Amino acid sequence: MDLGLAGKVAIVGGGSDGLGYAIADRLLAEGALVTIFGRRAEKAAAAAEHLSHRHGEGKVLGLAADCSKADDIVRVTASTVGRFGDAVHVLVTNDGGPPVRPISKLTDDVWVTAFERHFYYVVRSVRATLPYMTGEGGSILNVVSAVVQRPAIDMAAPVAVWSAVIGYAQTLALEVAKDNISVNTLMAGLFDTQLVDKMVDSRPGLSKGRLGDRVPLGRIGEPREFANVAAALVSPHSRFVTGVVAPVDGGSLIGAGFG
Repeated sequence: MDLGLAGKVAIVGGGSDGLGYAIADRLLAEGALVTIFGRRAEKAAAAAEHLSHRHGEGKVLGLAADCSKADDIVRVTASTVGRFGDAVHVLVTNDGGPPVRPISKLTDDVWVTAFERHFYYVVRSVRATLPYMTGEGGSILNVVSAVVQRPAIDMAAPVAVWSAVIGYAQTLALEVAKDNISVNTLMAGLFDTQLVDKMVDSRPGLSKGRLGDRVPLGRIGEPREFANVAAALVSPHSRFVTGVVAPVDGGSLIGAGFG
């Protein structure tokens, strides 16, 4: 099915690897023009080069930017419209996650950094991008972790920050609906990314197979599976869908699978 994304301009945060990279790859496959960014310049450049080889020169812009810095977010948007034209049709906010640690270890500085990097990033990205969407509408998609619906020990920062993102996004959906802009949030479960690799490496006895055992579908997900859902949701064909907060997690929010 043609998703109607050919020639559309998209900004994808955290596009150097993981789910962000997979989303950028999928949008490019649909003919979109995509800006990706990440904190490490060499990683963002390498990802952009690889995507260019896959989809053609001139279709992807890779930038180094720190999502916790307001000036960087403004620069990403300005660079995008400078490269691809005066409209942005798709904004995907995505960037790792807040620190995982006990509440007793969450100092004021840690909380401030978590909100700067994962909540204010969303607010600032929307503020910078909306002026370029109101002409012909667009789609805003926020990627958070499904842990926001299943709080766990050491997860206070992710749950609090992403709960704020969800509340903000649903209110935003109401305010920009008149401009034909949809705003949705996907809650990611466990996917085969570098974040999961780090989790497995840091915990003796843990494996991707064991992580998948408690997922009803019996495995962790592939990033391309998440990207397929994301691409469909930001498609013009899905413009009547807005304010949604949906899990993409193999059924994990329903309950345990084969544990």
